[in-house]
Amino acid sequence: MRVCKEFLVFGKVQGVGFRKFVKAQVDELNQSKSHDKKLYGHVRNLENGSVRVVAQGYEEDLLPLYEALKIGNAKSKVEGIDVQILATEELFTDFKILI
Repeated sequence: MRVCKEFLVFGKVQGVGFRKFVKAQVDELNQSKSHDKKLYGHVRNLENGSVRVVAQGYEEDLLPLYEALKIGNAKSKVEGIDVQILATEELFTDFKILI
C-alpha cells in the first residue's frame, strides 16, 4: 500500500545543497524501478531553517530515502528528523524541488 510521508529535517540543511541532494537521492532510487514503485513528491526549505520532504511510495521504498536523509550530504549536518504519515488524496506525478 502506498503511503505519503512528511520528513522534517533539522540541522544545517539550508544553504548546503541539501534539496539538490534529496532530489538526486530520489532520482537514483527511482532509476531502476517500475512506474508504480517510484517515489513522488517534493522538497522545500522552511522559514525555521529546516527542510520539508514529502514523499509518496511504498513503505519499503521510502526506507532508503529516510536512511539517506539521516546521513545528508557532505556539507550538511542533520541533527534530527520528524516523520509523520500524511493523510492526502493528492497523487504526485514526479519529485521536484520547490522554492
